[in-house]
Amino acid sequence: MENAYIITGSSSGLGASLTKLLRGKGNSVITIDWKGDPDITADLSDEIEQTQAIDAAFKICPSPLGVVSNAGLSPIHPNPFQIVEVNWFAATHILNRFLDQPAKTPQGSAVAISSIGAAIGGDSEFETILHSGNRKEAMAYIEEMYTHDSLEAGILAYSTCKAALARFVRRKAKVWGESGVRLNAVSPGRMETAMLEDLLAHEDVAEGITALPTGIKERGSAADVASVVEFLLDKRSAFIHGQVIYVDGGSEAILRPDLI
Repeated sequence: MENAYIITGSSSGLGASLTKLLRGKGNSVITIDWKGDPDITADLSDEIEQTQAIDAAFKICPSPLGVVSNAGLSPIHPNPFQIVEVNWFAATHILNRFLDQPAKTPQGSAVAISSIGAAIGGDSEFETILHSGNRKEAMAYIEEMYTHDSLEAGILAYSTCKAALARFVRRKAKVWGESGVRLNAVSPGRMETAMLEDLLAHEDVAEGITALPTGIKERGSAADVASVVEFLLDKRSAFIHGQVIYVDGGSEAILRPDLI
């Protein structure tokens, strides 16, 4: 297969909407997920399956047009160690492989899916560990949090991974640009997905979700966000690189009005 797009977390929410949009425009898409009917079935919370799945995707298409690192676990997922694996290690693994691929497509484009949680921020010490790539130290840090408060460990893991992913995009802009490959991040706000409904149904976190300020409207659809990701993959956005784009109806701007 040639000139395909690779999407992780393709079976639901944003991943499913983006896959439908791209295929509807005649594009080839290679999907990776642990559920549904993906092209490659893999549990990205498992380090070995991460590698196998990503190897398989690049074997199917050695020169993809683009990659979307979309797979992510919710902050209320019961296992915070899996959140770190999927939302950080798997997310950055596929992005790094796309850049390093010997047959990479000139003017290729990658999009990392972050979150409004990146604006809220996480734990700076933990984020430093994530950027170091030290998996053992990262898991030890989360384990200490988990022994005190399992829910808080998951929320911290999620928000920090999303903040780290957005910062990864900014920090990698120079080296990716020098290779002729674009890298951007999209940070959705309240998006109509099963994850949002689960968060709103959780008595300990619902208040924090509903407290997010509302901009132009309270929530957006997965299709609203998918259209922005599709644009960033396309040559129409050829001069956009190293950006973190909040698709949140204005929530981030209201939270941080003086941040330029």
